[in-house]
Amino acid sequence: MNTRYGFLKVVPALLLVAVAFRLFDIQVIHHEEYKAKAAETRIKQYELEAKRGEVYLMDGDEDVVPAVINERTWTVFIDPSYVKDKDTVQKALDPILGEQMIVGWDKVWENMKSQYIEIAHHVNYDTVAAVKGANLRGVGQKETSRRVYPFGEMASQVLGFVNVEGVGTGIEGSLNERLSGKNGMLKTVTDVNQIPLSIGDDNIEIPAEDGENIVLTIDENVQRKVESILKNATEQKPGISKAAALVMNPNNGHIYAMANYPTYNPEEYWKVTDASLFTNRATESPYEPASVCKTFTYATAINEGVLEPTDTYYNTGVTEVGDRKIHNANGSTSHYGNITFTEALDYSLNTGSVEALRRIGGGQISKQARTTLYNYLTDHFSLGKKTGIELYEEAGTIVSPEKQEGNAVRYANMTFGQGMNLTMVQVAAGFSALINDGDYYQPTIVAGVVNDSGEFIPKTEEEPKYRHAIGEETSATMRDMLIDVRRVNGGYADLPGYRVGVKTGTAETLNERGEYTSDQTIAGAIGFGGSGNGDTPEYVILIRLDGDRLLWGSYDAVPVFTEISNYMLQYLRIPPAR
Repeated sequence: MNTRYGFLKVVPALLLVAVAFRLFDIQVIHHEEYKAKAAETRIKQYELEAKRGEVYLMDGDEDVVPAVINERTWTVFIDPSYVKDKDTVQKALDPILGEQMIVGWDKVWENMKSQYIEIAHHVNYDTVAAVKGANLRGVGQKETSRRVYPFGEMASQVLGFVNVEGVGTGIEGSLNERLSGKNGMLKTVTDVNQIPLSIGDDNIEIPAEDGENIVLTIDENVQRKVESILKNATEQKPGISKAAALVMNPNNGHIYAMANYPTYNPEEYWKVTDASLFTNRATESPYEPASVCKTFTYATAINEGVLEPTDTYYNTGVTEVGDRKIHNANGSTSHYGNITFTEALDYSLNTGSVEALRRIGGGQISKQARTTLYNYLTDHFSLGKKTGIELYEEAGTIVSPEKQEGNAVRYANMTFGQGMNLTMVQVAAGFSALINDGDYYQPTIVAGVVNDSGEFIPKTEEEPKYRHAIGEETSATMRDMLIDVRRVNGGYADLPGYRVGVKTGTAETLNERGEYTSDQTIAGAIGFGGSGNGDTPEYVILIRLDGDRLLWGSYDAVPVFTEISNYMLQYLRIPPAR
């Protein structure tokens, strides 16, 4: 009896010791480990998604209209570690989500310790209401959004998109950081139903920072009209494979319109099979602008004081440079003899621009002549380099005279736009400086932002991003010369009482052997318009038509320019001559 009684006293004592040791182990030795395990079940971490900024276009001088907006949607997710009945969850969600499921159930249940798996994206209100109504343990929802484009295909290459991998095009891609904002984080104690509680020392909340609502300088009315004109031109003229146009304010670098055709619907970008449709040809596709570049050559010579429009040279239709013979376009035999440089520009004679380069070099295409022209093209007019516009852009190429290939033959060809690659936005910005009294403005496509109150706040800069490119008198001379070109070549189509100047270009393209061919050309036209009272021009228009046959700047691009120009004269309410 004594033995059994003693045993009964010892066993409980040993049990108490074991319990005490276990408590000591849990509460002291492995305290942090068990605290962390407890936190896993009580504390949840949620990402607070920032609202992506929206994109607006201008509607006149002060009003803005939404071009890319957010539609309220939801993401459905599952916490497998909290699900007790997988079959019940599957049977309830299958008819609700259907084809909206982005993962298979096998993947969902692959790791039952996982706490977060997204199973459906961008579901609408009715769908998420049905999910909530099913009251399923371990199934949650969070509010998200998707991008909607109210104008459909309009300005698609400018607006762009960001895909699921975070790779973007257009403004959506180039200004993604400003638009996306910064996600926040909520780390909080939850109740048994995974509902966040507002109490607890472990709660951490970092608010999300919403993205900026960005307003573009693009005017919705001008953009719509220009795209309509390009579409009609492409459909009515066989041989035009791609068309692009840029309309710029030459007095501040703001872009009124940047249009491409054909286009696509950015809301359904994944359906596009031709990736070239994503390319904004105005900023991302360098080309040889051809004879529109004669304006830069003449401006250089005039600004250097070595040439006047009334000066003459003897034109034979061909000029020799090194071992090459450079002919006037189309083998023209007209205008032979002594002609002025104004006439040479009127009839786009290659011999005239080559002679202008010679005069820069004191009578020959010397290193001095090539260096001077190179400096004007690259430093004064910012050609062959990125402009800094808020879009993806290519730099293009202008070969330096310091390189072996920057020889006299190349530079003679460069005077009429061959042997270099430029983007449309470079050409338009440089041309604007040429005709706006001589100031180069960095092109921009961002007009400002819309604040939280819905007010448009224009962009302000302490110092305008411009520099003096050429003298005011040189600019006035170039305006007069280009107006004369327009008078000689189709000025009758302009609205009466206005000052309009134009220069065309027809660029041969390179074949598979690297040789120039006229079978497929790029037709271009650049020009300006303004009041008939001699005021500074109020818009610059650049047209580019890529062809799968022979196209001409004067025949194919000029009518497109004229239609846009006449629209701009009326839309901007520019007064005719009094």
